[in-house]
Amino acid sequence: MATALPVPIWRRALGSGIGLIAMTMFASNGMRIVSTIVLTRILAPSDYGVVGVTSAILMVMFMISDFGFGVYIVQHPQGDDPRRLDAIWTIRLFRSILLFVALLALSQPIAMLLEKPEMGIIIASTSFQFLLDGGSSLASYTAVREQKLGRLSTLDVIASIAQTLFGIILAILLRNFWAILIANLLGGLLRAVLSYAMFEGSRRRFFYDRVEAAALWRFGKTVASAHTLQIMLSNVDKFVLSRLFPLGTFGLYSLASNLAGAPSMFTSLYPNRVLLPTYAATARERPEQLADEYYRTRRLTMIGYLLAMGGFVGMAPAIVHLLYDTRYSEAAIFLRILALAPAVALNNYAAREVLIVVGRVKTLFYANIVRMIWLAVAGSTGFAMFGPMGLIVTVGLIEVPVMFYCWFALAQSRLFRLNEELLMLAALGAGIGLGLLCNNLYFAFAAHLRQMLLAAMPHIGHHPLH
Repeated sequence: MATALPVPIWRRALGSGIGLIAMTMFASNGMRIVSTIVLTRILAPSDYGVVGVTSAILMVMFMISDFGFGVYIVQHPQGDDPRRLDAIWTIRLFRSILLFVALLALSQPIAMLLEKPEMGIIIASTSFQFLLDGGSSLASYTAVREQKLGRLSTLDVIASIAQTLFGIILAILLRNFWAILIANLLGGLLRAVLSYAMFEGSRRRFFYDRVEAAALWRFGKTVASAHTLQIMLSNVDKFVLSRLFPLGTFGLYSLASNLAGAPSMFTSLYPNRVLLPTYAATARERPEQLADEYYRTRRLTMIGYLLAMGGFVGMAPAIVHLLYDTRYSEAAIFLRILALAPAVALNNYAAREVLIVVGRVKTLFYANIVRMIWLAVAGSTGFAMFGPMGLIVTVGLIEVPVMFYCWFALAQSRLFRLNEELLMLAALGAGIGLGLLCNNLYFAFAAHLRQMLLAAMPHIGHHPLH
């Protein structure tokens, strides 16, 4: 009898949930980097300011109306029932239509509130994103439940590549912010089409079930309240700074915020697609092992992530210098501060998932109350003492008080281990130290290289190297 050959470790890693999410993140962020390298040499910082304002508005409206559709489907014992999925899809579609109409009606008042009346028609044009989202399938949720992460990751990568290409082509043709806005719509349209084409049985029918709607409301009202607080808190800096900064400076801040958010795909997908199903299964089958599983499942991934994020924080000036032209160099200080939030966030999101599994759904809401208090007290104090930069530092540190709250909630659920948490903080500190060292080495090397080139070719002295 033939003996089956062992599967290589690298192939098992790539086929695992964490491997697929890592590949998705690297591919998507790789395309994001390529896009910004090209676009920042075509578009002005003020164009990124326009995109930053519209993106913040869309995100706020999406999140305040999110009733936790994905978590509801993944954790529900009958989350794969076709009629239940039809009802959820119908409710989500109605929500998207309401959001579309609301943004059309409110676009000019919002522009006036931001003291940028010329942006009314621009804001209105982005409302079509709601229709594209509502018309897509539920595959992004059902695939997580069924652990079809490979296909879901493929969809993410295809949509990311296509949207990047759309943006570059349109930027060359239009040379203004419309290139990014139209590319976002085209990317959303492609994602909606692929969500049906790539997943069998993903087509849904109109079906409204009052019982299911009531159940979803009971489950989702806490999630919606928490998301409302979270998204308002995570975007308050953008709304405040968009009024205080001219579009050019706000564009630098938006660019730094987007770059700092590059790990956000990992911080959201890894807890949701890998940890949540694992914790839910453990809670159902071996509840006494949940604390062990909570730390064991994420330990190596968290250490690697925090080392990398620490390096990202430490090397922020070198990254901006390497990627963008000199018009964007001031974004480096914003990036170094803002990158601290996603560095700490993954640990908090992992805690959120396990606490939801043990029935502490309100933890998400309470965590956002902590964020709100932090932003109100530290943000107002920082702004009064140091101006806009004080607010920006407060935003960069917003996940730190939440981390302490999560420790408290985990301890109440008998899931907390201090040594594991301190190990994570040590990894982040080590990463920052290495990043600062590499940042200094990079600029020393760049200065040395410049001197060598100037000595070899004196005539380029009037054309500074970037």
